[in-house]
Amino acid sequence: MIPPRRDFLRLLGVATSAVIGTALAAAQGRHKFPDPPPPAEQGDPNAPPLVDPQITQRVQLKQNEKEFRDSLASLYERVSELKQDTEVMHSAGIFSVKVYKQTGEIEHLAKKLRNLARS
Repeated sequence: MIPPRRDFLRLLGVATSAVIGTALAAAQGRHKFPDPPPPAEQGDPNAPPLVDPQITQRVQLKQNEKEFRDSLASLYERVSELKQDTEVMHSAGIFSVKVYKQTGEIEHLAKKLRNLARS
């Protein structure tokens, strides 16, 4: 009686491992890399590009220069106003809120000019 029971368990183990092995092999086969995107449309390779990079760079530089000069003029005006306001004040220990706000605006413009000068 014991040998048929062992044979049954042996066959059950073989069948189970075959089913699990088949399932694992099928699961591994399903994972594939995604399809690559289609290539970009390429026109005539001899045709000139629609936008010249040198022209766009020149336009960007001119725009940066204009913004830099405008910011510099604004900074000069704000500093002149602050100087006039501080010359009018007689008390050395008290500053008005207006002066405090003007110095904050001047600092903001100075940081903007520094960033524009870097680029």
